[in-house]
Amino acid sequence: MHLGRWGWTLRRSLVPVAAFLVTSALGCSTSTRRETVALLAAMDRYQRANNASKGEQAQAVAALPCSDAQVCDAKRACLAAIEPTAKALGLKDEVSARIDDLQAKRLAPDSAEAQSLPGKLDLAARLLSDGRARMPMCERLLADLRIAGGG
Repeated sequence: MHLGRWGWTLRRSLVPVAAFLVTSALGCSTSTRRETVALLAAMDRYQRANNASKGEQAQAVAALPCSDAQVCDAKRACLAAIEPTAKALGLKDEVSARIDDLQAKRLAPDSAEAQSLPGKLDLAARLLSDGRARMPMCERLLADLRIAGGG
């Protein structure tokens, strides 16, 4: 039986129904799927970003809405990893700029700001270590979201 142009129309109208059935079968509501895809994409952008953009990308992850418990758990775990990393990279950039100021004699070596640089580097190293230690949990929860049908 040939349905002609009605066959194409019928097939096109079944695509949204099929998508709904697949996400329903996977236990995903449309909003959960949207939140999952948004989190996965934001984390991908964070991971691909250069160090100078990591802070901005971390803020983008923090700004994502979440209402599904699994998505919110993954978001919290990822923020626990990327926020200290972004802060560490910001501190590193700040210290690098002050070292440039020291070398250009725009900052006195005995100034309080110059004297605080080693402490800032130590803090950056601790934050970076903390972020790295927390990243495996983020990656595991993101993988769980992908397996559950989010991407």
